[in-house]
Amino acid sequence: MQSPPAIRRALLQMSCTALLLGASMPVAQANWLSRLGRIGAEVGEVAPAAGKLGTGKIGVVELELAATHIRSLPAGAKGAVLAAHATPEGHWKFANRDGDVFTAGTPEELQRVVPTLLPDATPGGSLGIYLSEDTLFADRALLKDLPPGAKLYVVAGVDSYPLVARGGEAGVGTLYAAVRPNLLVELRDRSLLAEAIAQLERPLSRSSIRTLALEPGGPGTLSSYPRLDAETKAALVDVIDPPSLARALSSVRGQTVLITGRVDDNLLYFRPSSGTEQSVKLTELTRAASDNDVNLVILHAEAPRQPGGRNWFWQRIAVGGLDDALKRATFGDFLDALGAARGEFRVSMQREPGGRVAIRAFPADADAEPITGVVGDWWTSAVSNVTGNVVTSAVEVHARDGERQKELDRRLIPYIPSWYQFGYLAGLIAGVLGWPVASEWFARVWPPEDRAEYGTAAGYRAARAVRLLAYLLVFLPLAGVPALIASFVQQLWALALLPVRAARWLSARARAEARVG
Repeated sequence: MQSPPAIRRALLQMSCTALLLGASMPVAQANWLSRLGRIGAEVGEVAPAAGKLGTGKIGVVELELAATHIRSLPAGAKGAVLAAHATPEGHWKFANRDGDVFTAGTPEELQRVVPTLLPDATPGGSLGIYLSEDTLFADRALLKDLPPGAKLYVVAGVDSYPLVARGGEAGVGTLYAAVRPNLLVELRDRSLLAEAIAQLERPLSRSSIRTLALEPGGPGTLSSYPRLDAETKAALVDVIDPPSLARALSSVRGQTVLITGRVDDNLLYFRPSSGTEQSVKLTELTRAASDNDVNLVILHAEAPRQPGGRNWFWQRIAVGGLDDALKRATFGDFLDALGAARGEFRVSMQREPGGRVAIRAFPADADAEPITGVVGDWWTSAVSNVTGNVVTSAVEVHARDGERQKELDRRLIPYIPSWYQFGYLAGLIAGVLGWPVASEWFARVWPPEDRAEYGTAAGYRAARAVRLLAYLLVFLPLAGVPALIASFVQQLWALALLPVRAARWLSARARAEARVG
């Protein structure tokens, strides 16, 4: 017979084995269920399949995002709409607002998409298809398989934008996203699309937009804060001496600067209020804008008169559409307002060194025949001379990229990195929570003042105020987290010793009662 200790060890081993087997059963069942789900999904890739989002491979994340978006559309827009995603295998997955999914890989199966997912749709009625971003940038040629006449949209971020093809059909010509009625963003790279949307949806702060007039002999510096119109609160025009412009950008760090001119190679030509055209080097301006974290907006104009000056009729010169554009909510609305006079602006983007991007918005007829360009330039110049308005022919922006802009938006205090500010606040809050420990540590570093060491009460109070400020603003943020941890450990230790202290108290009380008795 086995000894009692051996029996106990055997029973313990059997119990542990049973527990391990019981714990592994759900995992094994989950593995079998996942395998069955994969098999079912693979079968769905071969034949048309209907299912629900979030089950097996049908639950494509990109498709789920598009389906979630069509459910969020306004009630008036909830008609015949579908979310769509093209898989790497060349199949299409469609989803309706209810989350029903249909997978199709042949033309015959594609014809069954609308009757299956939209049985109540009117035959021949309008159909909106909201595509995932992967579909556009993975295999754009698949777009020709979609139902003809359907309105195509791309779901990017939290919004969707109509797709517009120029120079051919959607799968052949250059594809654009119409982020505004007069603003088309070229779809070349997914990351650039995300960057373009982040830039165009960025809210405008009218008080931080500086419109400059290049006037020789003008002031050589710019004020840090703009002069504001009493009614609209928009920044008024600032006059600046052209040779001093690059150096003056250091005083408007973090702001947006607008200048008007005609760009030719590396030169920006401008026409002051009096005299002939002059020029400044464009590379010097863009370099200074990058060094000083300034968003530089160049309004291209064939007649580059400066805003705030006067023309032949002594009329005040204004940039056409600029006053209205400055009242818009976002940077995209700003460009859309400027492009309204030209009919349409096409936007392209490229990344620049130092966390910067270049945004170029040109009119749709920029690639027209030479004779048309000459007539257009003549008309622009004539309109400028007669009306006193600077007609914007294109817009070029050299700005911070989205990540840099987010960093600046997170800052509570300018010029101080957000991670330092949040770390400082976290340390300060932790120090307040661990105040008893932190104050004890600080007393060892900086002992409290002795009244006898000071001749006057004012000097004593001033010394105490300096010590308190040093404790709150310097020591507490630095030692706050360790002090909070130490305080927490002390509380745990006190809680752990609570039974011991209670037992000692009861024992002492019992002894005292025994002595009294």
